[in-house]
Amino acid sequence: MRRTRQLLYSEESLRLELLTTPINKLHVSVESSPMLNESINKVRADMERMKIKKIKPFYYLSTGYGTIAGTTNICLGFYDAEERLRELNREYRGWGYSNEEITATIRHEVGHAFAYAYKLYRLPEFRSVFNVKGHYFNSYPDTNRYILRANPWSRDFVNPSGDHYAQKHPDDDFAETFMVWLTPRLNWRKKWRNYPGALEKLEYVDKVVTEHRRQEPLIDNVPEEYEGLSEYKMTVAQFFKANITPYRQKASGFMDPDLKHIFRARPRVPKAERNYVHADNFLQRNQLVIVNRVSQWVGVETTVVKDLILKCRQRADALDLWVKRDDQEKKLVEFTTYISTRCAYYEVWETYFV
Repeated sequence: MRRTRQLLYSEESLRLELLTTPINKLHVSVESSPMLNESINKVRADMERMKIKKIKPFYYLSTGYGTIAGTTNICLGFYDAEERLRELNREYRGWGYSNEEITATIRHEVGHAFAYAYKLYRLPEFRSVFNVKGHYFNSYPDTNRYILRANPWSRDFVNPSGDHYAQKHPDDDFAETFMVWLTPRLNWRKKWRNYPGALEKLEYVDKVVTEHRRQEPLIDNVPEEYEGLSEYKMTVAQFFKANITPYRQKASGFMDPDLKHIFRARPRVPKAERNYVHADNFLQRNQLVIVNRVSQWVGVETTVVKDLILKCRQRADALDLWVKRDDQEKKLVEFTTYISTRCAYYEVWETYFV
């Protein structure tokens, strides 16, 4: 790889670009994530194996994992959508899910979705087995302080992850039990044979799923992204509470602040967009002129200029930057001057530090 591209796409630069990107501008989705899709497909295979065919959860990204109460809409943590985000999550928050843990978490969420789809929480036996008291949803705790009252020696709950999460609320008790029941190649009758309370719940899940899995759900679920990524304007660094100074000092290819200064954000009024062109299109249209001028003025290889313009186009697209139509000539001069300066810097690296 050319030294220019090594500088432009250094790991520190790529991580800093991610950290300074608003969450609602991240180019991530469930569909584009191999890791999340792998786990979802495993769970779908589990559901198929257990003949759960009537509910089809809708998966989308949010700031954490969960199932929207009363629906089969399941949100997944955006920080698991791609590997670099996963590494930043581990670096700044000190933890990260393995692929197996993501799969187990999705099985748990499908348990919530199954209970909501068939409104199991209304059944007297369900309320008795899982000790439901009062309103099923309104009694859900706002914090994780359940851990202070959790009994680590209790034999009434499954505890596959060792965090006693089933003791938080009957809703999670059912979902954790469902997750164990749905896990393939796990002989739950044998494993929990000495835990009478937990085994009773597992037997009940086996029975209630068998009774309902061929029935149509009691809710007409509408796929909806409740608290989806589009609602979060904070940057990834703000979400992680990250100190980005170390990355900023080493990010040799970080140009976002410069590009934001040269170009501008998308017009707030959609009708005003006709007076603007996207910066990526602007750069693509003028690339040949810029390459020829800068290569001649600065005396650098055209490949260096092209590398820089390509990086600028990628970041202009990611940052959704625009140019006012009436300012195009002025911005062409301004951008060409900027690229000339950057090329001189990278040419020095290309010549002396290869």
